[in-house]
Amino acid sequence: MVPVHDDGVNENQTTKPTTPHPIPDIEPLPDALFGGVETFEEIDSDDDMLWQRFLPREVTFLQMPLLDLLVRRPYHTVQVEGPFDLPRLVRDHASKLYRSETTVARKGKAYIDRLLFAFGDGLFGFLDEEGLRLYAPTPQAAAAAAQQFRQYVKPQNEDKPRFYVISVTPEGPVAESVVVERAAPISAEDLALNYGDGFVEWEQAWLGRVRKNPSGVTILHGPPGTGKTSFLRALMNRLLGQAVFYYVPTSEAEMLNSPRFVNFWISQTRRQKGKSKIAILEDAEELLLPRDSGSREKVSNLLNISDGLLGDHLKLHVVATTNIPLGNLDPAIVRPGRLVGAREFRRLTRQEACRLAEAKGLSLPQDGDLSLAEIYCDGGAVESLGKGRKIGFA
Repeated sequence: MVPVHDDGVNENQTTKPTTPHPIPDIEPLPDALFGGVETFEEIDSDDDMLWQRFLPREVTFLQMPLLDLLVRRPYHTVQVEGPFDLPRLVRDHASKLYRSETTVARKGKAYIDRLLFAFGDGLFGFLDEEGLRLYAPTPQAAAAAAQQFRQYVKPQNEDKPRFYVISVTPEGPVAESVVVERAAPISAEDLALNYGDGFVEWEQAWLGRVRKNPSGVTILHGPPGTGKTSFLRALMNRLLGQAVFYYVPTSEAEMLNSPRFVNFWISQTRRQKGKSKIAILEDAEELLLPRDSGSREKVSNLLNISDGLLGDHLKLHVVATTNIPLGNLDPAIVRPGRLVGAREFRRLTRQEACRLAEAKGLSLPQDGDLSLAEIYCDGGAVESLGKGRKIGFA
């Protein structure tokens, strides 16, 4: 018979070597450093416990191994902002990649969503839309790793205007940079040609008020095709290096003044030091029309940006566009002193349209007043307010 120990292990049975875990073990620090385990055991397991105060409410499945490893162990983080050369980063560190999340689009192209790396010696990396967050046992190791991984940051062309699309994920808000390819420079002469008499003077006075009072609300209103979006695109070009623009979907308008997102805007202020912050709300009718039971909170949020205490703190200017006439909007929004600026983008009179067509070499399609879209598209050219560029937001 083959001898068997009390624990059921065959004495002659060979033990297979275990495969080392891809994430190396880290010895826990002595309890004396933390004051003993009983400190944690004495805390009630409810929402107010110390554990909940320091950990994020939402921990993704991809992050769980890292969270489990770092519990009650020393770690220090440094975040490296992107965008990154992801193919090169993944290729160089393929053997250290522990978890990944990707999305395959309908046309078959794959996009990387999140990556978790275990580099060894207690160094880990978590990459998502916000950047590469490095975790290390000491501040020096984290800082050294950050310097090393800066080689994968793709240089951005600061000569091109851009805006940031805001989206809210389970981990918090994310700002994704979008380069505006069709933002032609526009002169004062072009502004007058495309928007009529008095527009240049209005814009100069409006920009002066925005610079003096960084927080507030401006409404651009008028029928479709009159150039509201084209004006904003040209403004991004003209204020290049002076202001940073954010595109906020109306469904996410809460993040403009909710205390939950204050840290996001503070971090943006830090990253965009010295620049004005301008948030764009396109087709913002649901935030501007008279309040009812379904929109009361949304309208109030916009009012708080205009003259609330939080708006003063965030120093965020909101530009909302709408096809609705100003007189049909919520009276509280348009009352005197509430708005930093408001401008009607109207159809051009026949005389103004003829002057624009002659300057641009276009033929007018019909009699009567015309919108910019009718002049440029039906006039045989698809141009923007400047020369040789198309109409469109991005």
